[in-house]
Amino acid sequence: MNQSESPSWDGTGGTAGGPVFAAGLRALAAERGVSDAKLASAAALSDGELAQVFAGEHRLTVSALGRLAAALRSRPIEFLQRTGILSLDAYASGLDPLYFLPEGQIRYDARIYMREINPRHPVPETDMTRRNPSLRALLDDELLDGAGKVELELAYLLRVAVQQTGGSL
Repeated sequence: MNQSESPSWDGTGGTAGGPVFAAGLRALAAERGVSDAKLASAAALSDGELAQVFAGEHRLTVSALGRLAAALRSRPIEFLQRTGILSLDAYASGLDPLYFLPEGQIRYDARIYMREINPRHPVPETDMTRRNPSLRALLDDELLDGAGKVELELAYLLRVAVQQTGGSL
């Protein structure tokens, strides 16, 4: 990442934004047929604030990201990748694509799947995230609603990614 750019995810401030994030968000919304008005409403933003997000000038919290992901019908990891938060730069800087899996046999098996069994297809994210005990417990929680689960999953994934990269997202 160019040092003059703001990061798509600022782990210290806990906010997402910037030009790469904005372009990814706009593209995902267009692909899914979600209007700007629906996005703004979902994230509790005014039309002006959403315009600032698209201009790369306004940053969003994890709560807003969770509401946007839900409005876009996107799983958390897909949302993070498509909006440039988990970019190729982050992976090139050392973020393991399977960072959300615990060390050990589960990660080893997933890596074998990626490399040898089916290298042309993406790792089945839903199956893989269910193998993470923290995320599995979150999905099984009966007290949290769907929006809360998405928000907490995003917060967990972002925190672990920031830890693994030393804050370089």
